[in-house]
Amino acid sequence: MDQDPIFAFQYSTLLRALEAWKAEQLDAYPHREELIETVAVAMRDFMTSRHVHDYKMLVEAPSSRKE
Repeated sequence: MDQDPIFAFQYSTLLRALEAWKAEQLDAYPHREELIETVAVAMRDFMTSRHVHDYKMLVEAPSSRKE
């Protein structure tokens, strides 16, 4: 049975990796620039959507607030 992978990264790391992916894709498929840009924007939008929070895909730092 295959294990389901777990991803762990900071948002800034995702953005850097996404830019590297975009550059690679644009080199390989320059005629698909609009699609590649759309996919990258959609990925950023998804990662900041409520769905990431609702499905508990986000590890939030503990509050530094004292009670």
